Amino acid sequence: MISNLSELHAEDNIAVLTIGNGPKNLLTNPEFIDRNELLDWLDENRQIGALVITGKGRHFSHGADVSLFGTSDISELSENLERARDLLTTIESLPIITAAAINGGCFGGGLEIALSCQFRIASPSSFLGLPEIMHGVVPGMGGMERLYRLLGKEKALRMILQGEMISAKDAYSIGLVTQLSEQKNSFDETMSFVKELLNGKSLTQINAIINTINRAADGDSDPSKGMFEATISEISGK
Repeated sequence: MISNLSELHAEDNIAVLTIGNGPKNLLTNPEFIDRNELLDWLDENRQIGALVITGKGRHFSHGADVSLFGTSDISELSENLERARDLLTTIESLPIITAAAINGGCFGGGLEIALSCQFRIASPSSFLGLPEIMHGVVPGMGGMERLYRLLGKEKALRMILQGEMISAKDAYSIGLVTQLSEQKNSFDETMSFVKELLNGKSLTQINAIINTINRAADGDSDPSKGMFEATISEISGK
């Protein structure tokens, strides 16, 4: 499926979403895939247990095309950002495993996309950052709050306020990156990482685990209620 600035296809039970727009995969539209089209595609492909997001070519994504900042209509830009925020919230809430395969530059909106995933696997030559402060703006797709939840207040503030672009090694040391790839391109290792998590588990188990963690993160007082029953019903055939 081709949608907006990306292409989506299935490799067995893993969905691969590839951002593609020029050599830097710039987000000329913050909603890089239509949210409803993504949900419809997943609904039609019920075997999917994981989603891997990556960038075409050398880079994950350098984020927004900064040349558009001064020419965009504010109300239109706000609407586009709202759709992008809804999209990333949807990805973050999916009851399947999600991972970003990061190569090259992963900046601005690109990093905000990666932060919506549960896991981030980066190649050794990758650089990550939210440099919007250097252009007189701030991250607009939910990246600030996701970075705070992942790294804590001090590390998130410093990275955002300084517009730091850090190496994959440094990103791994502070917990921004889950795993460093041993290869120049992280895609194959990301696929292997996801396959290992999926191995031997039913979709009902995957959905139950991830839904529970998502509900717990949202403050649900009893997030795992009914989850054991759903899995035992599946194996007992009742």
